[in-house]
Amino acid sequence: MTEEIYFGNDLAWTGDARGEIVFASRQKIKVALPAEFGGVEGFLSPEDLFVAAANGCVLTTTLAVAKKHKVALRSYRSEAVGVLERLGDGREVTRIDINVKIAADADPEALAEIFAEVARRAPVIRSMTSSVSIDFEVVDG
Repeated sequence: MTEEIYFGNDLAWTGDARGEIVFASRQKIKVALPAEFGGVEGFLSPEDLFVAAANGCVLTTTLAVAKKHKVALRSYRSEAVGVLERLGDGREVTRIDINVKIAADADPEALAEIFAEVARRAPVIRSMTSSVSIDFEVVDG
């Protein structure tokens, strides 16, 4: 039997090209159409959230996999860049590049195994049709 876990939110239009998303935790995020498309400057766009979801998923999956392998992380920082392109009659995020800098108490072979598992298992990334590359760099720290 498949285990189902639900993630939901409520969204309300707040005027112009803006809205507010409210999550079950009661946290709120204000969103807007990107300024590049006539939207509002200074707000997160759905495209920003899409790229952030991939980046956040790599972090949380790395934490879970490192814990499973009993590897202590000393630091973790990542940067994600998504590319929005015109395809056919619309636009889509075609590529997300995630660069991770990580310091951990583990040998290089164990870290390589963890990184490979993260790339295979990150559920948000597995759900995306966009090409997602993850580059892990081991640093001192």
